[in-house]
Amino acid sequence: MEGLFRPWDLVVAADSGLAHAAALGLNPHEIIGDFDSVSADLLDRYPDLKQHRHRRDKDETDTELGIELLRDNGAQTIHVIGGGGGRLDHLYAIISLFHRENPPDHWYTHREHIAHISGDMKFSMKPGKRVSFFPLGKGPVTMSSSGLKWSLDPLQWQPGDFGISNIVTDENVEIKMHSGRLIMIYDLGPEDRQ
Repeated sequence: MEGLFRPWDLVVAADSGLAHAAALGLNPHEIIGDFDSVSADLLDRYPDLKQHRHRRDKDETDTELGIELLRDNGAQTIHVIGGGGGRLDHLYAIISLFHRENPPDHWYTHREHIAHISGDMKFSMKPGKRVSFFPLGKGPVTMSSSGLKWSLDPLQWQPGDFGISNIVTDENVEIKMHSGRLIMIYDLGPEDRQ
C-alpha cells in the first residue's frame, strides 16, 4: 500500500494512527488526540513530533481533530489512512465525515480506496476491479460515467440508494456529477496492498 502515497506536505497522526503511519513508513509531523491508544514507547521514537493533547471526554473523534488541524494548516486535499481500528462505530463515524460540508477527499483502508466525488473526476484503475457508489446529501444525485460496465448515466439517486459491485472496464474511469455528491469505494487488490 505504501506505493500509493507520495510525500505529503503535512502528515498528522490521529492518536493510534501513529503506529499505522510508522508501519507504512510515513513520518508524521504532528500527532493529535487524547492519546488513549498510543504507547509512550512509540511517542519516544518521535522526539520532534509536535503533540496536540485533548481531554478524553471530548466531543470530537481523534480523526475529526486531525482533519480540523489539517484544514487549519491550509491543507487543500486530505487523505485519511486507516481508521476505525476494527470498531464498526468508528468506521461509520468516518463515513459520516463524508456527508459534511468540507469532507476528506480520500480514505484508504487496508482493502479499499474511498473517494469523495464532486464535480468531474478521473481515476486510474485496473480493469476487472470492483467499484461501488453511494450518494451523499439529501439528493437528488445525478451523474454520468465512462469506463464502467454499468453506466451511471440514467440514474437519479436519493438517500438510501446505491450502486454495488460495478466493474471497471477501462484504465481511465471518469465520473461527472450533474447534481449532488458521491462516495466511491474502489476495491484494492492484493497487488495494491503491498
